[in-house]
Amino acid sequence: MKIGIIGAGAIGLLCAYQLEEKYDVTLYVRSKNQYEQIKQSGIYYKVKEEKKARTINVRYFEEWNGLEELTIVTVKQYQLAPIYEKMEAFGTQIKAMCFLQNGMSHIEKIKNMEVANVLIGIVEHGAMKEDAHTVIHTGIGATKLACVKGEMEEILVSLTTMTNEVFPFIKEYDYKTMMQKKLVVNSIVNGLTSILQVQNGQLLENGHYAQLANMFMNEVLEILTITEVDKKMYRDYCLDVIRNTALNKSSMLKDIEAGRPTEIDAILGYILEEAKKKQKNAPIASTIYYMIKGKEREGEEFYR
Repeated sequence: MKIGIIGAGAIGLLCAYQLEEKYDVTLYVRSKNQYEQIKQSGIYYKVKEEKKARTINVRYFEEWNGLEELTIVTVKQYQLAPIYEKMEAFGTQIKAMCFLQNGMSHIEKIKNMEVANVLIGIVEHGAMKEDAHTVIHTGIGATKLACVKGEMEEILVSLTTMTNEVFPFIKEYDYKTMMQKKLVVNSIVNGLTSILQVQNGQLLENGHYAQLANMFMNEVLEILTITEVDKKMYRDYCLDVIRNTALNKSSMLKDIEAGRPTEIDAILGYILEEAKKKQKNAPIASTIYYMIKGKEREGEEFYR
């Protein structure tokens, strides 16, 4: 199976390296420097003390036409606009797509596109981009996928039966619940660690932070109208992710430290929109949202 991957950040590099073991992968990039480094040396993959390299087909994003059996989109939500333009241009020519973004504000847009076959997923791996063609696998997790529309069973079977212990795929049957669970995690972990400037595990180890995280989680679950029966499942999932990534910095904290834009609009922006539609109060979510928007502004001015 031919797989295209759009985006060569940490997750794009990780996906390309791991999937090339079984599939014919092409990585689509924008940067000339990154294109040349990957073309010349391939992708370097580091885990613990081990470093390996793998040759990968690389092309510029402008060359993507959707003709691979599956295209995986790994860019951040605020970078999706050029991909939407291509999706509108190629329409039904595109065979199948898989979106791996945080947040949920992109789902309705994707559903309304002419592309017939669409997966959506969440990535539970820890990954850090060391340079233009090197990815560090900081935490082994799973990639969970669910079908949004179309006929995706053959692709799902192929991915979920891949014999790669460090890069498993898991099929989910309810994409909304899957995405909402990750949204809760992103809201709490990304939101709070970015403001408190701590590693994920501090949200449990520091009693004051743990109390704040619990209050925030209760607010988010109420806004999403999660039933009392399901709240424990959402809480347990969030706590498990924090424990499993205790030594990691959240992606949003790393973005703020580097002066990059964050995905706050896709995450807490979505939560605030839901609160507004349902006429629910969101004092903690709105406070965290505006604090992070302020941090983004500081970063823009510092790195200008």
